[in-house]
Amino acid sequence: MKHHIVYVTTSVMLILILTEKEKQRQRYPKFNALYDDYTKKHNREVAKLLNKTTKDNSTKLPKVIVMKLWMTSGFGNKLPVIACGFFYSLITDRLFFIDGFYNFDDYFEKDFDHDWKNVAGLYKNSKSRYLHDAWANDFQIITRGNLTNEEISKHDIVYVHSWDYVCAPLISNPNYKEWISSIIPDNKVYSAISQRLLRIQPNITEKVANFVNNNFGEYNIGIHLRMIKNIHIGHTITPTEHFCHAAKMLMVGTERKNVTIFVAADDNKNRDILINCLNSTIASKNDSVKIIHAGNDMNVGNSVTENPGTEVGAIVDLSILSYCDDLVVTFGSSFSFLASAMSYKSLPLWGPYVVMPVKNNNDDFVIDKIWLWKATFNEPCMYFGKLFLKESDPETIKVFKTNPFWMYYVEECT
Repeated sequence: MKHHIVYVTTSVMLILILTEKEKQRQRYPKFNALYDDYTKKHNREVAKLLNKTTKDNSTKLPKVIVMKLWMTSGFGNKLPVIACGFFYSLITDRLFFIDGFYNFDDYFEKDFDHDWKNVAGLYKNSKSRYLHDAWANDFQIITRGNLTNEEISKHDIVYVHSWDYVCAPLISNPNYKEWISSIIPDNKVYSAISQRLLRIQPNITEKVANFVNNNFGEYNIGIHLRMIKNIHIGHTITPTEHFCHAAKMLMVGTERKNVTIFVAADDNKNRDILINCLNSTIASKNDSVKIIHAGNDMNVGNSVTENPGTEVGAIVDLSILSYCDDLVVTFGSSFSFLASAMSYKSLPLWGPYVVMPVKNNNDDFVIDKIWLWKATFNEPCMYFGKLFLKESDPETIKVFKTNPFWMYYVEECT
């Protein structure tokens, strides 16, 4: 009987989660209609392509956007740029494909076949160009140009090869700004696209529902702690206890009886340090507070992404964080801001609380002098944001700044 009760409760929680996701999708009825139309067109055109042979030149090949995946990057970098590739395909009326995401189906549902390897052979003699290729980005065209002009349209394949939310400047483009606002009025492009294109597989969603049901309270704080960074940004790492103090701040004045603090991290040791701090400073003084984590072993190596832990563990952490009422995240972590962008529960516009050490001079960060702020948005951040402002011409920058959230994109990741 006990197991039966747990099963029913979990099913109810899953229904509530799916209902909440459906409410989010209903926020973008025009985009959803556009997505549904695209899905039908894609499936129809791909069926024709799969019936062709490499020697069949009787019909012209449809033009395509190909997202060349940076497979060594984690989900915080992969998912935003996939959404960008799809966004470009809608803008340019091209078919959308992903090159290299061999295990996409393990984590996400699929409405149409976007695996490039299935049709790539047909395009071996086609003309191609890059819109993004690592550090080379055509930001002037993206920000204020015409993505269907002759210089671009003469290429059958347009490649997008990046690890960043590089399409953020497109929202400012005067050629598309009105159209974008009509289908996604709140400018949350990633949120609108990901809720259709990047829907998490039901078996993972059910696991998350079970965890949320068994552990969440009336008020839930999510913390994402990132301590392993590339060597050139390693000096931006914030002491673990600052995240503990931020959570303590959020607890002040709350009259909620049951509070859960969920901790996600990229390192077992620092996760344990943070949990111990939370237990000693908060939970030990209030028995209605629960400190939890998903049990992911971050010592497990991932030879593909070069990130700690498993990919399914990362998806689970992202999903659980997305159902928290407030988030405290690590400055410069794309994963942190992706969790905020995925939020289904109570982060409708404003983003997470960000913990960041303050620069003392050009070389050093003062780790005990910090900024703690509430982000102005909850879309993915733009790693190239500051470089974009530094290297773009004045007119391009002027157009970019017509987006009311331009400061968010250039500050949160870099």
